[in-house]
Amino acid sequence: MKRISILAIVMLATTAASCTRKGNDNDQGQEEITGESPALVYLRKEISNENKQFVVYRDFGDGCARFTQRAALNPSGKAEPVMNEREPSPHGVSCIRVAYPLISGDWNGFIFITGRLDAGASAPAPDFGQHDTGYDLRGATKLTFKARGKSGGEKVRFYMGGLGGTDAPFRDSDQVFLSGGDYVTLASEWNEYTIDLSRADLSRVACGFGWVTAQSENPGAATLEFYLDEIVYHFAAEQYPPRFLRSYGVLPLDDERSSINNFAYVYDNALLAIALAKNDHLEHARQIADALVYCVEHDRYYAPGPIRNAYVNSTPVSFPGWRSARGSEFAMLPTVYTASGQWQEDRYATSINTGVMAWAIEALLTVYDKTRTTAYLNTAATMANYLLTRCSANDPLGGFTGGEEGWDGETVKLTYKSTEHNIDLVSAFSHLHRILETSRPQEAAKYLEAARQARDFVLAMYDNGCFYTGTGNDGTTINRDNRPLDTNTWAILALTPDDRWSPEAVYAFIERTFKVGEGVDYNADRDGVWNEGVGQLAVAASLLDKQEEYTRLTRYLNSVAEADGSIRAASKDGLTTGFSSTVSDEDGSLRVIPFVYDHRISLASTAWLAFAQLRINPYFSAE
Repeated sequence: MKRISILAIVMLATTAASCTRKGNDNDQGQEEITGESPALVYLRKEISNENKQFVVYRDFGDGCARFTQRAALNPSGKAEPVMNEREPSPHGVSCIRVAYPLISGDWNGFIFITGRLDAGASAPAPDFGQHDTGYDLRGATKLTFKARGKSGGEKVRFYMGGLGGTDAPFRDSDQVFLSGGDYVTLASEWNEYTIDLSRADLSRVACGFGWVTAQSENPGAATLEFYLDEIVYHFAAEQYPPRFLRSYGVLPLDDERSSINNFAYVYDNALLAIALAKNDHLEHARQIADALVYCVEHDRYYAPGPIRNAYVNSTPVSFPGWRSARGSEFAMLPTVYTASGQWQEDRYATSINTGVMAWAIEALLTVYDKTRTTAYLNTAATMANYLLTRCSANDPLGGFTGGEEGWDGETVKLTYKSTEHNIDLVSAFSHLHRILETSRPQEAAKYLEAARQARDFVLAMYDNGCFYTGTGNDGTTINRDNRPLDTNTWAILALTPDDRWSPEAVYAFIERTFKVGEGVDYNADRDGVWNEGVGQLAVAASLLDKQEEYTRLTRYLNSVAEADGSIRAASKDGLTTGFSSTVSDEDGSLRVIPFVYDHRISLASTAWLAFAQLRINPYFSAE
């Protein structure tokens, strides 16, 4: 049973509007925001910054790194440098440590290059210009990197390009050296270096970066040791490829939670797309929507229909020259680095979740409403049809089941039914119905019925002000043990009130059950504050015209937000949810671990903070 992703080999080798923050360190609870949402400014800056960079190396495992292979020049075979790409760094979480035994008359170096993965191959091979795997980097103005020597005085030559001899059919279009090719003398402290590319031909770049050194340039030393970090191409203007943003702030590699440093969860990015589109930042919203379309159309295993739970934190478009087992390009999934030094896929990331699918549909339709791009509508309909075919329940409670979990070709159907998922589907199916009811009425009627089916299930989960979490695996036994916040906040946002349920009663239940200080917890154990949930409740308070509650909740959020506008997922590490996740160990065995939130910068929480600051309801049906 194959567990290692082909992406594993990769890892081996907005203009800010003015805003004012009122308050001070002694008056955090009274902080107020005027002007554009700081959270939205942060989100725009994040995607804008990524759009101006093309990464060679930034952190170990960063999904944005685009040059997948490492090749030692090693002309004499006497000694080969060793590069450890997991050294701790003051810039991000890791850097590259180079150690090279110096031998008289010897020289050597390393190049960071592209590779080729043939259909059916288990690992990519370096490409030395025999295949068209290079990148078109026209528009890049410079390549910057940071470097330092172990002691200072180490001499190294740095460059980009130059891959492939004169007989290589796809040789690099140019080669540019730092300082005209002179050896650079490194200091013991970090310095940033710049290779000027303003006059370079960057139409094909397969060697993203290279370094060489020689014993003759470093006489008297037995070993040359130096460090590299932040090797990045910079563009003067934004590029707009399909893109996902990283879901959580990076953590040091020795922290077990760093295993998801390179994850871009679809739910989080769907929220980002909705926030951007509803505020008319359409070029950036399109990037997320384009990424969703690409992932549906280029899945390595499934025919168009579903979307996975997570992808790599970059463009999901596969590297040039890389092919899936089907022989086609493919959407790239994230991986985790194991204790034994292997890259392994995450079982949840590869799986299909009904609620995640619903949010992806909602994101595509929200961007479609603003752009009228047919691909967004058609992809949303493709995903909706998949859910109708694979997840529609045929039992008295109705609704839709949880999705499919597991590895390609070995998935198992998730037979539980989630209230949260079905709330999401009420919105997604209703949105599809509204768009298609005139142009494609027969199809629209199908989605209207699906929205009714999902709504009926949700209302069957209602009891005296509380929406239960859903059912057990039998699809009919109601789970009353764990009561999550979001089934209740999202019901207020997505469902139209009627005589079967009361938004006021639900809001009162939330205050009785989840309140922790000025915030709310994920569940009823009240062991901390879940900031995403506070954002959800603030939007619900605004919708219900509870101005005093809205002000209190947003003041809390603004007081704990970071200076850059982002916010952490929880008030502490290990905030419990009462739920668990199934993970795969290196030997292929499965184990269940608690699902928790940490005190870590969160894309989803920041998106909900933006919704709260701007009084935006991300759902369709409540508008």
